Amino acid sequence: MTTTKLDPENVWIYHERQEASLCGQHALNNLAQKPVFTAYQLAQIAHQLDELELSYMAQNDEGGTRSTDYQRRLAEGSGNVDAQGNFSIQVLKAALQQEYNLPLPHLSQDVLQQQKLTARSDITDFQGFLCHKSDHWFAIRKVGGRFWNLNSTLKVPVVVSHFQLATEMETWRGQGYTIFCVPSGLPTEGQKQKIAGGLKAEVHRMSDLVRGKPTEKNPWDSLSGRGMRLDGGGTGNALSRKNEGGNPISNGMVVDELTEEEQLQMALQASLEPISDANVPNAVASATLPVPSEPDTSAVGAVRIQFRLPDGSRRVRRFLDTDPMGVVFSYVREQSDGRAIDLRYGFPPRDLVLVHDQTIAEANLANESIQGRFV
Repeated sequence: MTTTKLDPENVWIYHERQEASLCGQHALNNLAQKPVFTAYQLAQIAHQLDELELSYMAQNDEGGTRSTDYQRRLAEGSGNVDAQGNFSIQVLKAALQQEYNLPLPHLSQDVLQQQKLTARSDITDFQGFLCHKSDHWFAIRKVGGRFWNLNSTLKVPVVVSHFQLATEMETWRGQGYTIFCVPSGLPTEGQKQKIAGGLKAEVHRMSDLVRGKPTEKNPWDSLSGRGMRLDGGGTGNALSRKNEGGNPISNGMVVDELTEEEQLQMALQASLEPISDANVPNAVASATLPVPSEPDTSAVGAVRIQFRLPDGSRRVRRFLDTDPMGVVFSYVREQSDGRAIDLRYGFPPRDLVLVHDQTIAEANLANESIQGRFV
């Protein structure tokens, strides 16, 4: 069921804003109209694609792993994700295929012909588009019967009329963008989505956007004067300090004046540091909730969480999304003989203690990967 005939007062548009260089992740989530894809998940796909490419070269290049081409490719590092979080089209295609079994064809005359478009059926019958130029991705998605430009660099979604859609596509092409399309099969849009912790995202009522009145503020700006760390946590640290102009500073640097790459590196560095609040106990060592039986895959609310433990081993375990986070900490404690472990999730990595009082659903940990290290 679509939301085309729904009251605009009850149609909601999900919009992720630009964070670091994760526009590929933002574009996919804006296309899906929900925070379904994580940066870590996309990075996993990227590394899998890298391994497949290297394996193919080893098998087909003369000289195998000793060939010049193989050694050059190996030295270049990942061809599907860089240190700033830029993902290749292959990664985005694989992610859509895995999650929704959807292809992501290039918008071309062949695709238009394959859709058997008639004079009364055109590009406006497609559900969504992904546009790419250089290192930037953005999504166009039909929500509530209208097309919306969901570029993560925009402050709010911008409506694109049916009449303007084809013209806008040609304009973007002329600016060097490559356009990919999703004719159908995307999840239902228009539903109000809960914003996952740490995401720079907003939900807007469609009627308010049409009137030019955004409904919900960026959660990073709604903390009653408190700052927000680059890794998603609240500030009581250096990042909450401000200069004379009112901008937050860290180690003498104005955060707003840093490049995206510098901000990401700061966040990654901060994510490797121990929790500064000595009053927060280690959630793993102090976990006391019993671990419930693992639910069946068919159970309502069953979700998978992958764990990478400090000894290098991996575990995949199902929980119910209504389970409190305490059972996750208890599970890790059982797997680590009760030793103190620092747990991180997401990208940039955030401390799991920040969501210790939430449920698994509230922490948005479904299909997430959690990494641990001894402290």
